[in-house]
This record gives sequence, C-alpha cells and structure tokens, in this order.
Amino acid sequence: MPTCDGCQHLFTKNGYSRHLAQSKNPACIIIYDQMQNYVPSAPNLHFESRPPSPTTAKVSEVELDNFDSDENSPPNIFEGDYFNTSAEDLEWPEDDAEEDIEHDGLESEEEDMEAEGAVAEQEQDWEPPVAEQTIEDQNLPMDEETSDTHGTDQNRARQHDAEAPLFQRPHIVKFPLHNAGATQDLEDSDSDSHEECHQSGYHRYHQQVSSAEEDGIWAPFTSQIDYEVAHWAKTRGPGQVCEKLGLSYKNSRELNKIIDTKIPAHRPRFQHKEILVAGEAFDVYCRDIIDCVKALYGDPEFAPYLVFVPERHYTDQNETQRLYHDLHTGKWWWNTQILLAYLPTTKLEHITNKSARRRSLANSFHACMHHVVEPLVEPGINGMAIMSGDGALRRGHPLVACYIGDYPEQLLVTGIKTGECPKCDIPSDELSSKDLPFHTHNLGDILDALALVDEDPYEFTKACLSAGIKPLYHPFWEDLPHCNIFHAITPDILHQLYQGLVKHLISWIKSAFSDAEIDARCKHLPPNHNVRVFMKGISILSRVSGMEHEQICRFLLGIIIDIGLPNGASPLRLVCAVRGLLDFLYLSCYPCHSQRTLDLLDDTLNRFHDNKSIFVDLGIRSSFNLPKLHSFRHYVTMIQHFGTTDNYNTEYTERLHIDLAKDAYRATNHKDDYSPPHIDLLYSRQYKVAKHPSTKRVTFSALAAEYGAVHFRAALAHFVVQVTEPDLTSRQLEDMAMDVILPFQSVAVFHKIRYNIINNDGTPNNLTVDSIHARLARHDHHRRNVPARFDMALVNLGNGGPLGVEGYCVAQVRVVFSLSAKAKIAMFRNLNVPDHLAYVEWFTPFASKPQANHGMYKVFRAFCDGERQASIVPVRNIRRSIHLMPKFGPVAPREWTTSNVLDRCSTFFVNTFTDRDAYVTLF
Repeated sequence: MPTCDGCQHLFTKNGYSRHLAQSKNPACIIIYDQMQNYVPSAPNLHFESRPPSPTTAKVSEVELDNFDSDENSPPNIFEGDYFNTSAEDLEWPEDDAEEDIEHDGLESEEEDMEAEGAVAEQEQDWEPPVAEQTIEDQNLPMDEETSDTHGTDQNRARQHDAEAPLFQRPHIVKFPLHNAGATQDLEDSDSDSHEECHQSGYHRYHQQVSSAEEDGIWAPFTSQIDYEVAHWAKTRGPGQVCEKLGLSYKNSRELNKIIDTKIPAHRPRFQHKEILVAGEAFDVYCRDIIDCVKALYGDPEFAPYLVFVPERHYTDQNETQRLYHDLHTGKWWWNTQILLAYLPTTKLEHITNKSARRRSLANSFHACMHHVVEPLVEPGINGMAIMSGDGALRRGHPLVACYIGDYPEQLLVTGIKTGECPKCDIPSDELSSKDLPFHTHNLGDILDALALVDEDPYEFTKACLSAGIKPLYHPFWEDLPHCNIFHAITPDILHQLYQGLVKHLISWIKSAFSDAEIDARCKHLPPNHNVRVFMKGISILSRVSGMEHEQICRFLLGIIIDIGLPNGASPLRLVCAVRGLLDFLYLSCYPCHSQRTLDLLDDTLNRFHDNKSIFVDLGIRSSFNLPKLHSFRHYVTMIQHFGTTDNYNTEYTERLHIDLAKDAYRATNHKDDYSPPHIDLLYSRQYKVAKHPSTKRVTFSALAAEYGAVHFRAALAHFVVQVTEPDLTSRQLEDMAMDVILPFQSVAVFHKIRYNIINNDGTPNNLTVDSIHARLARHDHHRRNVPARFDMALVNLGNGGPLGVEGYCVAQVRVVFSLSAKAKIAMFRNLNVPDHLAYVEWFTPFASKPQANHGMYKVFRAFCDGERQASIVPVRNIRRSIHLMPKFGPVAPREWTTSNVLDRCSTFFVNTFTDRDAYVTLF
C-alpha cells in the first residue's frame, strides 16, 4: 500500500488519491498540487486480463478533429440542449460565489428520488441464508469458450448482414392495375350530397359545429379560453369554473350538453339489439361496422397516412429480398380501432348439461358476432363508395383480413378443440415438433360440413368432427366474402409469448434453481432506465402481468449465466434454450422484416427446440405439446401475409378494453394525436438536459471527493489540448497537457441526461426512451436515504455505427457538466465546443466477439497503475445508457446491493435485452 510522503500514513491506492484531494495538511497539499496535472497512460499500453484503457486520446482524437464542422458528426448529435440555450444563457456565478442552488427542470428528478428512496429502504430487507450447493467440476462456466464459438460468430454475422438492408430506403413495386385505389367521379358515386364531395374532413367538421351565433375556429365554443377551460375540466376533473371568465357554460351539466349536442360524435353511436339463444334473450350493444369503417377512413387526421393499393417492398432494385412491415406490404392484400361491440357475458347457468351449455355459449357468441359483421357481406362483394378525410371518393371493399384474439378466443371463433392448433391440422400430440409438416385447415370441407346444420343433426355432428371442428350453428364468418378464418388468425405476442411461453420459462427456471438464489440476483442488479429492479425478487409475484413478464425478460438470461444446477449439471443447454427463446421474442417484435431476418426467426426457434430437453432431464417437463409453442411456427407465414406483428397485437385491444369498458366517462369527443409507427429498427434520438444545472457551482475538490471524479482536472486539461491542437501525437499531447493552467476551479453540474425520440418528420417527441443519472446521495421527502447513482453508458469513440459494437466502449458517467461562456473563450478561443461534457470512467474495450454460449460481451473496469482510467467526452458522443449484469458466480454474494454492485463486482456482462436498440446494437 502507498505511503503519503506528507503525513507518512498508509493508504489503499484509491484511498491515497482521495486523501490528497481532501487533506488540509500543508505537506499533503503540496503533493496534491504537483499531481494536479496527472494524465492517464497512453492508449497503447496492454495489461493482462485488462485490455488497453481507452484514454482521452483514443476517445476523442477522431471525433474532436471535426468540432468546426457538422458534416462528420455522429448520427445522434444534438448541439446544445432541448431548449436551444445559447452560450450567454450559461453564465454561471464567478468562482468566488457561494451559491449552490437547485433550479427548475428537476421535477422528474424528484420523482425518481422518491422511487429510489423506496428501493433503498428495501435494500436492507432480511435475506435467507445462502444454501450450501455442491458445484462439481463438470458445471461449465458460461463464459468459457466451447466448440460452438464458430457457430456463434456465424450467427452474429448473419444477423448483422440481415439487418443492414432494413436501414436503407426500400425499392417499391406498385400494384400493376391502375384502377386499384383510383378516385371516383361524382357522377359515378351514389352519395346523397355532391356538395360534400372533395371537401376535406376539417371543412365538413367546421360546417357541422358552426352556427349563426357561434362561428370561428373555436366553435361551438365562443373563444380560446372557453375551449381550453372546457378541455381542462373534462380531462383534469370537473373542479369549479369561475364565472368571471365569461364562459359559455356555468357547470358541468351545461358543458356536457354542449359536448353531446353541438360537437359531432367522433365515434358511431351504439345500437341495441336483442338476440335469442337457447330460449334466453340477450342484449347486444354494437356500432354499425360500416359506420366504423367510414369514421376511420374519413378522419382527416388519418388522411396523409392512408394507403389505397398494395405494394411490394424490396431491399434493392433487383428485387432480391422482400421486406414486410405494414399490412399493405404483405402478400394477403396483393393476392386477394374503434371499439366495435359489447357482447353478452352470460354463463347460461339454467342449462344444467355442461356440454349443451358450452355449445350454447359458442352459438350465442357467433349469433351476436353475425349481427355485428353482417353489414360487411354486400359491400364486401360489390364494393361501396367511401370518402377519405381529404375529400376524395373511392370504391372500397371492407373485408375481414385478420382476427386478433388470445388462444381461448381463437378456439371459440374457429370451433377447434382445446389443445389443438386453431390454424392447422397438426396432431395435438405432435405440437412440440419443430419440423413435422402441416396444412392449414381446409375451409372448403368445413363449409360443406356446416351446410348440413339444418339437416340430420347426427350427420351434421359427424361431418363437423370429420372436418376437424366442433358443430357450430352458423358461425359468423360463414358468409363473409374473401374470408378464410383459419388464415385470418394472427400471432399474439402478448398471450403467446409474454403470458405464454415466457411465463412457462420463468416457472421452469424457478424450478431448476432455488427461489432464494433467483431472488437474490434479481435484487442485486444495478439500476437502469429500461430495467426494473424487483427488490422483493420474482418468486413471490402472483397474477403477473404481461408488462412484468416483459420486464423480467430484460434480465432473465443474465441472472442464470453462471448459476449452479443441482448435482453439478452443466447449465449450457438451459442457457442456450433461454437465449433462443429470447432471440425469437425480440426478433418477432421487429417493426420491419426481410426474408433474411425471417430466416433468423426460424433459426432462433430451432435453437430453443434443440436445447429444450434440459427441462425434461431436470424433471421439470415431461413433454412440450403446448399450442402456444407450436404457434411460433406460423409467425413467418403470418408476417409474410399481413406484415409485422405490431399490426395485430392484442395489447392494443387490451388497452382499448381498459380505456373504454373499465374507465369510460361521458365525454365522447376525445381524439388522440396520431403518429405513424416507426418502421426503423432504431429510433432516432436526441439528448436533453435541464435548461439550468442541478448545481451551479461544484469545485474540483468536491468533484473528486463526492462524485468520484478523482482525475477531473487532468482529464479536462487533456481535453483542452485535444480540441485546440488536434494534430499532435499522443506523446506531444501528454506533454502539452501538463502545462495547461485552468483559470477556474468549479463547473456547473447536471444530474440527468434524457433521450427523446425524433419523429419521422424530424420534430422532437417528448417521450423519454432512455436516461442516464450521475448524482450524489441524498434524502427524499420522507427522509429516506437515496444512494448515489452513476449510470453506465455506451460511448461512441468516433467511428461507431448503427449496428454492432465496433467503435463503442462502455463507461460509467461520473459528472455531466457545462463550462461558462467565459471559460470556453479562455480555454478554446473561438472553437465550437459542445455545451455539455461528461467525465467518464472507462471499461475495457469490447472483445472481437461475445461469449460463445450466452452471446453477451464481458467487460472489466480499465485500470492503469491501480487507477481507474477516465477522460472527458462530449455528451453528444454518449449514444445511450447501458446495463451491466454482474458475474455473480455459483452463488450471489449477499453483501452486494443494487446501489453498490457496480463498485464491488469486478466482472460484468453487457446486457443485450434492455430494449430493441440495445438488442440490435449489442447482439
């Protein structure tokens, strides 16, 4: 251990640096002043098991050459902050000021603090003692290389090659018939009012709400304030409306009257129908399905996004590889959501025979649905004139293309027996097969069997059983034109994956390992914007939602990498099975697919099938004849026909059910802003920090002692030389940095970086998709201790691209700061220096390939002479946050917590599954 020459005390290597930064001993202060210009070692040094540290020179030489030009900036560059703050706005108090004031823009930070205070309180909860485990030599660590390394490299290269075309502009082939989607002349239409034709939806709406007494853009309200208070009252609660504002209504009753009588209904009105089934009358409330089609089609907000003819999208002009995303890019349209209805939920308890009751329930469902979809039959065959929101009139054929539902509803709709596939004829005892051939149910044979319903009941039942369905009395899809219900059944990410196989997988993993060990690992994960830390573990969870399963998927692989199986069994197959299923999950959710990525989807499913036998060997499963597992074999075909899975996800209808059925209220004229879905694999982002710093003035000594930025002064001097003298060699840069004198002793510090989406039209979106924290320990409003938090980030070294980790390095963000305008002029003259900078501590560079078995990269902290390697980088070079999974070993150390694991653990795996951007980047 080093000895301080000033006071002759012994210290650890890190403790020695902190002692010098804080000591008031004159002899120690002299030593500290002599070390102020310390610069980390050059980047060409190599260390055993600790690859060369990416010092400031390596991080910034490429990027900082172009400070005067925006042409070669990284893709996610955003100059300044979200509010376009100028340099003059960043004039902080002089160094001798005593201010340390927190400013606006920290409301969300206070909310974060409250949440993390509760988390910190749970860190002290009692944990069960560590169970003794016998770990034998045959238990292979998951970070050891195996014979499958070459195959892993090939899979990684294939995925990058397959994803690369998805970032390019597609080559589009239009449908060859020119009359498809063409507008109609007024003479050809059967519209009751030619005057309405070729008027936009906005114009027609204005005519409907305007009157002789109330005209103008705010009609039927009298003024802007009249409308805004109404909007506030309906969305924020009734409250009390002040009469002095001169509003056109005095209470909520009068406001509701205006809404109900003077504002055109955005949605078609519900109609009441009575259905008679098994001698019992049922009330059905539904909207006219044709009116729903017209309401959606004619909404002027949707007009710019309507597509009237199918298209084929390809990656190049040679049409070598087809792309699939929205419905019009799939095969179905080429070849060939308003809440619609409330159906009765009776259990028909007066029917005592269970079989008869089940048949009656199914028949009642189809009878109700028949009334809902019956209006589609005639226009589906002959077409109908329909006007879009821009006033153009076209002939349309409303058809049932897809039916979205969970497995029980799919069985109810198709009439297939429980335990069988609602789409194909594969035997129920062969559902676990990965390659057994199958065929879609034969619609012709089924319709022939259903046609016997009014003849001999025995022959009808026999014919239905022979065709492979239950005897249904006139199913609603029987007469629908161009509808094959077995083709229309679509994949269901929510129920088949998150609430299906993922739910099973988590249960199997908990059976393979002890609950205490799984929970300990879940509780000791470091914090991250995209990862929820389950502070009580996951074994106690009940009635787990799809969102919670989705959150567990983000760290599931990382917590089992090196955990010990009973009797020293190797977890290799288990890890490969989990990785295969997670890869299938993430690939199936891509918003755009090519034939190559669909081939990858099949490969990941095969990888799970090839390794699933581990659960049988462990006595957890006896077979895998699960309909939801078999349904994965239909995903590729369904994506090719109907586009990507985000076109038919039951999460949308679940959300609709909650919003309209459970939380309905009187206001009926709400209209959410519509934004077309992103088809990019990666969202365009921009970073954003608060307009004012969290702390205006933090001294260099405080940065070292409190933020852990021990070498801040040296790193900043190094950064100054790189910017002002970009052509120097590494040796010249080191020498020149030692002569830099900083004319200030403090900087303004920010505690949080946010990342927002940029819309397709280039406008910013306020949705925060990522964030990075770098802040001190503090207390929340309940006086609970909130630990310090310094997040991990993925830093662009200057040549990082959208795919892969080449050109990136992991770093821990210690300080986010800004220099005053005077400091910039003094240090950088007239050079264009970013407004926001960050002091980061580096981890070792990414290896040439990830670990063979689990596909994650291993990283360590980068040290040189016992000191953590650090430097200054522009915040714009920080692409995103990154989540590190600790290498727990066979048993997780119980002294680790979510707030100290980054400092106590020495080896980490870079988490691939925090979100889609991380998955694409870090595969």
